[in-house]
Amino acid sequence: MKPLTLIFICTFFISISCKKESSRKEDERRLSTMFAELQQLSESVICNNADDWRVIGIGAKACGGVMSFIAYSSKIDTISFLSKAEKYTSATVEFNKKWGIISDCSLIVAPDGVICEDGKPKFKYKDRFN
Repeated sequence: MKPLTLIFICTFFISISCKKESSRKEDERRLSTMFAELQQLSESVICNNADDWRVIGIGAKACGGVMSFIAYSSKIDTISFLSKAEKYTSATVEFNKKWGIISDCSLIVAPDGVICEDGKPKFKYKDRFN
């Protein structure tokens, strides 16, 4: 076999066997889209009764712990919502590892619940200093 033909064949097989690495910007856009979908589902119900609302931690800081919290109504498809939240959190873990992300190691305080204000859920925190 001629050397040029061999080089062409090797290059061809290497190119089709290699999975295209996504760029950091593409990965950030994917995470942003996933978060926006969670937020849209969360805001798809008007907050009239705080007892209908739950809170979940989403995302993962590189140092550990959640990135933020999101409120969701028990009146939405919670199975689908929680599945999407889990996928988002897993994707942030993968992103952090892939790109060597570092973060502060501070813990974000979990809200104690939700109150309804102007039809939107707001986090409720107890006075933690008394």
